[in-house]
Amino acid sequence: MTGSSFRVLAVDGHDLVGPAVVADRSVPVTAGGRADVEVRVPDSGAVRVQVPGASLVLGPNGALADEAPAPRDRLDLLSYGEPAPAGIDPASADRRFAYDIGRLPGFLDGRPGYWWTINGGLGAGVPMYMVDEGDVVVMTISNSSGEGHPMHLHGHHLLVLSRDGVPSSGSPWWVDSLDVAHGESFEVAFVADNPGVWMDHCHNLPHAAEGLMTHVAYTGVTTPFRLGRDTGNDPE
Repeated sequence: MTGSSFRVLAVDGHDLVGPAVVADRSVPVTAGGRADVEVRVPDSGAVRVQVPGASLVLGPNGALADEAPAPRDRLDLLSYGEPAPAGIDPASADRRFAYDIGRLPGFLDGRPGYWWTINGGLGAGVPMYMVDEGDVVVMTISNSSGEGHPMHLHGHHLLVLSRDGVPSSGSPWWVDSLDVAHGESFEVAFVADNPGVWMDHCHNLPHAAEGLMTHVAYTGVTTPFRLGRDTGNDPE
């Protein structure tokens, strides 16, 4: 964003509490993520909203927008906005899981390669995360794989509790997709309120096809569908 100030009103469809006016910052939006941004157009001139590979100029006809490069400094959503009740109590979590992302040589679907791993496992060797309906679940997502990953759990929203041990101090930050850089560790929470068998994977889909995919499954919920080439169901 160049040429004016703005507020981030919502992330991934969830309103933020007390979003302050900021300037000279970029807004991180990961793969599959969304942000609602309120932009102030100057009385004279225009503002330019930039995204990778494109930009949008807002203002009266003929107004010239600032052509400066996009700001390098990012708005930190961990501390943006005002604290408020999130409607979930992670301190009394029913389940706690580790989701450690790595990379190892091995065989995936019979193919040799250098694959993404979850808790040291590959493909079918990664157990599902099992929950009961109504559980409050806390998950620690750590990344030592050498690359960043936009992590996405289907059917649920994640509440970001901390990053690298630093607690969230701003508005409750709910996400669909969470960008986890190499060397980072996030603690997140969700309520198991949507029974099913749900993918929990990297939203960089080639990474998902290369091993960075597992499932959150509810006790007692089954499905007739199976993955793998032999089943004819090979979505990746």
